[in-house]
Amino acid sequence: MPTRDIPVKIHFEDGSLWATVESMPGVFATGDTLDELRESLAEGISLYLAEEGQEAPPVSVAAFGPLETRTHTNIALAC
Repeated sequence: MPTRDIPVKIHFEDGSLWATVESMPGVFATGDTLDELRESLAEGISLYLAEEGQEAPPVSVAAFGPLETRTHTNIALAC
């Protein structure tokens, strides 16, 4: 499965994580942990990439870039 890097904006608020994918309008993910956020991102991106009336393609978020005090990072996306 080919991979590509996609910029993601990650926020930490009230003990939870949430993220948006600016290049994919409407893709939004939440989670209490990075693993939950990764699963939620994969689901949101898969649904975004699905053709109308077709099954959503399998997507996995392979890795997050460094998460420091900044809110932007890249994810390695396999689809």
